[in-house]
Amino acid sequence: MGYNAHTMTKEIKKKKRLQKSTKNGLPILDADRDYLTVFQKSQQPQLQNELTASPEKKESKNKHGVPFLATGLSHCSISDDLPEPDDEDFETLLVQYDQKREIKPLKKADPVPLKKRLKRYPPVEVELDLHGLSSIVARIKLKSFLLTCKNQGIFTARVIVGKGLHSNEGPVLPGIVEDLLGQLKAQELVLSYEWDKKKKLKSGAVIVYLKQFD
Repeated sequence: MGYNAHTMTKEIKKKKRLQKSTKNGLPILDADRDYLTVFQKSQQPQLQNELTASPEKKESKNKHGVPFLATGLSHCSISDDLPEPDDEDFETLLVQYDQKREIKPLKKADPVPLKKRLKRYPPVEVELDLHGLSSIVARIKLKSFLLTCKNQGIFTARVIVGKGLHSNEGPVLPGIVEDLLGQLKAQELVLSYEWDKKKKLKSGAVIVYLKQFD
């Protein structure tokens, strides 16, 4: 009997130790206890309840309360009853739209004034001396010279014609050269020209501006 009483006393003390808990309801375990075993035993009823309980589907929502669509579902469904578009009707509507649309012509840029264009030209780059030549030779040389300048990308040239001081007939080349330059200007080879001293009779040379761009 003494042994049984002692054993019962130990069991009572053991149960009291197991019943110890903190103020938050957490059990106080002895240092020599197997914590993992105690934890597993305490969690078994809760796990059993979760396994036996019927699974409930929770509908997930965003912060605005709008439910998310389930994975695998299409965001929108297209009815099979909708008629397929007719290619002929679409082409007809497209033609009608083009006919109704007002097509405005592109506005062309205003041409740059001649004076403004000439200000962009560089100083004289090359020159040709026709002084002392006959009128026929002077015309041939001048035209060939200006064509060469055009092909080489030269903008400004000077043509020396002389003042005719040593000629009994007076200056002849200024008139010949001016007449040819007028023809070449009509052919859009020459943009403009001006006498070196602004006056034909006082100038012994003429400045020619070739037309390299429209």
